[in-house]
Amino acid sequence: MKILIAYFTMGGRTKKTAEAIASALATHEVSFFPIEITGKFIEKIKLLDQFEKKDFSKIETELNTLHAASYDLIMVGMPTYGNFPPKAFDEILARMENLSGKKAIVFNTARFTGGKALEYMKTKVEEAGAEVIDQRKFRKVLWIGTKNANKFGKQLNERLE
Repeated sequence: MKILIAYFTMGGRTKKTAEAIASALATHEVSFFPIEITGKFIEKIKLLDQFEKKDFSKIETELNTLHAASYDLIMVGMPTYGNFPPKAFDEILARMENLSGKKAIVFNTARFTGGKALEYMKTKVEEAGAEVIDQRKFRKVLWIGTKNANKFGKQLNERLE
């Protein structure tokens, strides 16, 4: 099975989670579509503000390389900001175009709750035409370890065979 893991990360938590899930998907072909925001904290916040205004010009090059059509399963991972994923989620989803008939999994990382963000993601992916077969929240106040993400990946690997 060909799996695409698309994720957004600013601090590395969501990237670490995506990589841990992927490391356990040993019998599948996994590709990543990362949007990684680096730099000083204030620069990251300014970029998030641009995204709130639907200005994605800073990541346009990356977005133009997003091709989801050839994948059997689409996984989308996002951090949680104020109970919602970043606006980049909506743009990434829009760039995937036709998800009809695709299977999908959504996951998020959160310091505290994250439940509303996960439900929002699930709803939007289903509205785009995909069938959400699973959703996971990876939560930890100070840092995100890889144990639960790896365990989820192993369970997923077995289930998809």
